[in-house]
Amino acid sequence: MTVRIPVEELQRFVATIFERAGLTGEDAAISAEILVAADVRGFDSHGIARLDYYVRRLEAGAINLRPHFRAIAETSSTVAFDADNGMGFPSAYRAMRRCLEKARESGICLATVRRSNHYGIAGYYATMALREPGMIGVSMTNATPLVVPPHAQDAYLSTAPIAFAIPAGKERPLVFDGATSTVAWGKIEIARRNREPIPLGWALDAEGRPTTDPFAARYLTPLGAFPELRSHKGYALALLIEVLCGQLAGGPWAKYVGGSRSETIGPSGTGHAFLAIRVDVFRPLEEFLAEMDDMLGQLRRAKPAEGAERVLVPGDLEFETEQERLAQGIPVHPEVLERLLEIARGYDVVLPL
Repeated sequence: MTVRIPVEELQRFVATIFERAGLTGEDAAISAEILVAADVRGFDSHGIARLDYYVRRLEAGAINLRPHFRAIAETSSTVAFDADNGMGFPSAYRAMRRCLEKARESGICLATVRRSNHYGIAGYYATMALREPGMIGVSMTNATPLVVPPHAQDAYLSTAPIAFAIPAGKERPLVFDGATSTVAWGKIEIARRNREPIPLGWALDAEGRPTTDPFAARYLTPLGAFPELRSHKGYALALLIEVLCGQLAGGPWAKYVGGSRSETIGPSGTGHAFLAIRVDVFRPLEEFLAEMDDMLGQLRRAKPAEGAERVLVPGDLEFETEQERLAQGIPVHPEVLERLLEIARGYDVVLPL
């Protein structure tokens, strides 16, 4: 039976666990908010189901509990950060916050982060821009190698997610958060928990053959799945993100990023990139918002295809899920609940049920 836990209570629980695992109170609170935000928005693959992953890395000493997060190069519209192997959530949060501050001054800013760790959902950082008037936000990261390039046999690339958030006036904003692989690995984990087959094209087995068995899945395909479906496009997008988060940031690209797939637990070397754009340095904000409203409104009112209920804009389902879960709480799968209870007992914390 799936139980539901109120969002604020779940955030407090996660923050307490992170703090007892060694993070400062501030870093624990930031990390908890971003981790639970994944569940709030419906990204159950990246939320509290991953708490044990972060706790294991903290307990193993793979993450620096007291990092010196600092800018190592900076201009009026760029900034490069070194996260000093700190927790990914607060490192990325501080980088995007500074990116937005600089964009307010210069109109645009690109920020990179080296020597970080897994930062959760890319969309959280992109939507930070929506708290600012007339600001567009973009967030990218690399991760461990999971994706097999077209015509290759082994994984070289990560899921290389990208997220963007673009404001509108009266319409809800345009928000996208997705991997450049056909799916994120968390979708495989969800299928395993539910004992359900996966669609053909999501994943490959150990021999590089397409599989519908989530337990046989070892690798992921690029967006597009197969060469005949133009998977080279997802491959190319992933490479762009890898370069911005790897070579440009001054860290490793996906093939050399450590983490969940490493034989030994140690620093991952994950890299991130963030972009903030102030609309009014290009044109009057009111005109931009009005034209965004016109486009998004037309899309949402478009005639649905046969069998479809409505036409959606990226971000619509996440917004609706957020409203429902803020009111009803976060649904927790029985297997995830069991692991949360184990973590709670290990740190002498009460899980709010």
